[in-house]
Amino acid sequence: MVSGAWALLVACNAAASIALVAKLCASPLDYPLNPAQASVAIAYFVAILTWLEAELAQRIGIGPSFTRVQSVEMSPSLAGDDEADDASTDDQLAPAQRVRPLSDATLGALRAAAELSALMILLYVCDRTTLVGRGPKHASKREFWGVFLFLVVASCLGLRRTHEANGAEVKPLQREQTEEWKGWMQVMFLLYHYWMAAEMYTAIRIYIAAYIWMTGFGNFSYYYVKRDFGLPRFVQMMWRLNFLVVFVCLTLNNEYMLYYICPLHTLFTIMVYGTLWLSHERNQTEPAFLAAKLAAVFLLALLIWDAPGTFDAITAPFTPLLRYSGDLYRGERPPLYEWHFRSSLDHLVWIFGMLVAYGFPRADKWLNRLDQDNGSRELLRWASIGAVTAVFACWFYWVGALPKFEYNRLHPYTSFIPIGCYVFLRNCTRWLREHVLPAWGEVGKYTLETYICQFHMWMRTTGENGNPKFLLVLVPGSFWLNFALVSALYLFVSIRLFKLTVALKELCVPNSTRAIGVSFARIGAGAALAFAAGYATHAAFALPPNAGA
Repeated sequence: MVSGAWALLVACNAAASIALVAKLCASPLDYPLNPAQASVAIAYFVAILTWLEAELAQRIGIGPSFTRVQSVEMSPSLAGDDEADDASTDDQLAPAQRVRPLSDATLGALRAAAELSALMILLYVCDRTTLVGRGPKHASKREFWGVFLFLVVASCLGLRRTHEANGAEVKPLQREQTEEWKGWMQVMFLLYHYWMAAEMYTAIRIYIAAYIWMTGFGNFSYYYVKRDFGLPRFVQMMWRLNFLVVFVCLTLNNEYMLYYICPLHTLFTIMVYGTLWLSHERNQTEPAFLAAKLAAVFLLALLIWDAPGTFDAITAPFTPLLRYSGDLYRGERPPLYEWHFRSSLDHLVWIFGMLVAYGFPRADKWLNRLDQDNGSRELLRWASIGAVTAVFACWFYWVGALPKFEYNRLHPYTSFIPIGCYVFLRNCTRWLREHVLPAWGEVGKYTLETYICQFHMWMRTTGENGNPKFLLVLVPGSFWLNFALVSALYLFVSIRLFKLTVALKELCVPNSTRAIGVSFARIGAGAALAFAAGYATHAAFALPPNAGA
């Protein structure tokens, strides 16, 4: 239980933070802080100062404290829950024994908040100040393919059997395999940006479609099997997809659509959820009803994205959230053009992911029958491999090799073909299903964080709502040493942000609807205080426009 003295200490930290942010607002920065940035800056400084004081109090045993009779374990997911907090203090406190000034759960929350704050400040320093250098990009096919092939060879050294390989049957598309898939696609996606590998455009479009396909496949599999349509699961998914991007947007004054992958996955996750939630008690007992829902959502997607005027009418109310006014168009396009373009490219592939998930048990049985020691089945396997390879070759010849703009027109209706071919070829033998490359799987765990952070601390953007057109430079004059150092820092920060997102989700999104309401009410109250302080500070101390010019 946090005492009144700690509350007073937090108030003092808030006053000090406001004074510091006021000084920043009054300084001629390259990118002057706006009111929202001032608000999150105050919150960041409060978190860091309070954490430092809590750590000091724990080390030297001073400060507001409580005592306990005996220690008990508290789940981190219950931190912040009134009932758990009250029960622990009522049962455990006694004047006989002195312990650390804050509970482990409270101190853990402070550590996570302070680390998140420090990393957000680091992103700002790397991308919005002259404290860190920047350099030009250069296109090089040789370097692009050299780095990627080096990573492929290195990853092959770690080849191992999956955790399911000891069973009688090995299922396709198990978690380790899909993370491997996401990992190698993500690395090529990142290198594509770093080396401006324009010739890889079509492949990158397919990779993004594959991520959306996995959104349909994975969410359908979960909701169809688990039948968990409760609020906690849904909020946890939204937290995972949007927690980091919200803080990055607030910190750097960027629009949500700059990180278009986040709204894409959010939209299609909601659409999968809505499809299966509707009369969900009939999903498994009435296959015809489920098939009708899938057909209906397919027609709905066609209506929204392919019928003239429908998309604009539906999305117009969301313009403040989904607009994009960055340097890509410089005001030459309507504010929702980027959202329409990005979402229309993949407006059907998530449905194909759901269809594959629905037919997954039958496909699994068919693949395992092919593994039987039977000459005719082996012939069928190789005939299937040949047929699928021919389908891919035809797709590439007539679609995949088209110029960029011609390809874009066909992509929404054909991207499922190379994705389906890859899924089959990756799982067509038992050996392939049994083995994974764990290095790619590790990268695949952090795709969202590496996607967002690449803009600001692997590369550098042109400014607010800008694209990453420069490279981050820590070691001037040595490209490869700089590449290695910046990449190591970038991966470390991405991994830490992933772990912080998960840790704070467990703290802030409990497994009950009522507890979620209480938690979000507290978060809302804290955010309201921070924004009130930030807006007031900015109004009082910010320089007039162009004052620093």
